[in-house]
Amino acid sequence: MLIEFLVAFLIAAICAVIHLTTLIRMLEWLLMKKATFDRSHGFRHVTPLLLFVFSVITVLHVLEACIWGAFYAFYKLFPDWETSIYFSLGSYTTIGYGDVVLPKNWRLLGGIEGITGVLLCGVSTAIIFAIVNVLFRIRVEQIYEGAPIDTRKKNRSVN
Repeated sequence: MLIEFLVAFLIAAICAVIHLTTLIRMLEWLLMKKATFDRSHGFRHVTPLLLFVFSVITVLHVLEACIWGAFYAFYKLFPDWETSIYFSLGSYTTIGYGDVVLPKNWRLLGGIEGITGVLLCGVSTAIIFAIVNVLFRIRVEQIYEGAPIDTRKKNRSVN
């Protein structure tokens, strides 16, 4: 059981490093492009940005589930690659249909994979929320840019 936990935490750590490193790099890139977003107006500029962010995050989660699935396939815990990935995606997303299960001596991995998936999805959600919040603030500032100073002060004090 100790080996099972060590393996699970090693895989979880690898996934967390990949996830956090990629998100930090994406945020650094977005910060470098902030001036572009300050100048842009409307949804036609924001939509591609959000689609990019959602795509990166989705690919990250699928990649991380595939890392777990690769472990399952490498150690032949399932009969084939497709079943390994299927189980991994179900565990990572905490859907867990129950039609495919790990062998008894490895079954704790599914639970730890689920915890890892929930935590990394939470980080992704927080990042998306932060990005949308910044975009909303930029848009509000753009709307009130031409307003008289008294109106801008009133509206900013509401925040």
